[in-house]
Amino acid sequence: MSNHSYPPMLRPLNPRKDLQFIADLIELCFAETLDQSGREYIRQLRQIAREPSVYWIGRATNHYYAPRQGFVWEEEGRIVGNLSIFPFQTSHGVEYLIANVAVHPDFRRRGIARLLTERALDDIRERGGSHAWLNVRQDNLAAVSLYRQLGFSERLRRTHWQYRNSSSSFQGEQNGKGVSPNSGTQIRPRTAADWEMHQHWLLLTYPQEYHWHLDFHLDWFAPGFFAWLRGFLSENRYQHYSILKENRLVGIATLQSNPREGKALWMACDPEWENEAIQDFLSYFLNKRISQEKITLDYPAQRATQPLQEAGFIPTQTLIWMERLVEPQKQQPSKFPTSIPS
Repeated sequence: MSNHSYPPMLRPLNPRKDLQFIADLIELCFAETLDQSGREYIRQLRQIAREPSVYWIGRATNHYYAPRQGFVWEEEGRIVGNLSIFPFQTSHGVEYLIANVAVHPDFRRRGIARLLTERALDDIRERGGSHAWLNVRQDNLAAVSLYRQLGFSERLRRTHWQYRNSSSSFQGEQNGKGVSPNSGTQIRPRTAADWEMHQHWLLLTYPQEYHWHLDFHLDWFAPGFFAWLRGFLSENRYQHYSILKENRLVGIATLQSNPREGKALWMACDPEWENEAIQDFLSYFLNKRISQEKITLDYPAQRATQPLQEAGFIPTQTLIWMERLVEPQKQQPSKFPTSIPS
């Protein structure tokens, strides 16, 4: 048990009763910053609140799912604070994500978010967890300061980009062989021989400690029948394109398509050629291949911003990913002797 004492207004989440109120609170608190995925998540929460039977459906079919662990702050007969906890299996074992931290505007500056987070850390400790993660928008300076005070350290800073065809600024014409004139750049389908460098660059751009959040598996990008089969069974389709500069491989782009979740772009480039490779690929690809639809890209913050913006990608948000090691729970001394004196 925790050594802390918490106010009675702070209680465990009851997923069968609280989801509708949590959805309303999240929508209220983040109305100005919700993107399409955030609105879809709220819609999912409300659907589950109306149809509890779907609550137990796992994450196999889509990216959105309901919290089963967490805490709420209940006052004046309503939920005015919320925090969700999600366990994830990683290469280090089970790690925990703290998410959906929200406090009603009328109840802020009373330390509710701090108490919810402290209670969550105690809960993770009681479960034997050793790593706690959370993310926060980089422009939410008050929240960033709070989490640093609570012992969280920045590990990653990622920007979520979104593209729609109508915003593209590229007007150039390319020839049918996939070569951008006067650039010395060739775009061709990836070959099995490119895989060694591809996986190396993927891990530089999408570090292993970040894979669990992205639903990212390196095997999905590998060449061969089994990778194709995994993609087929998951409804994901992958198209890989190698980018060559003067016959030298400088990057690989992957377009992931899913009938439910749309299209996502994955870029993996030689760091020395990152900007040029992305610019040349997008110049060729967006004009020749993409219809009027949304494409998303998750990429390290402050990298390749110029070629992405020039191609018509818009940064929707930058998140700071923070981690804290959770100290193991101290064992209480036994009240009884460990051995019987002779």
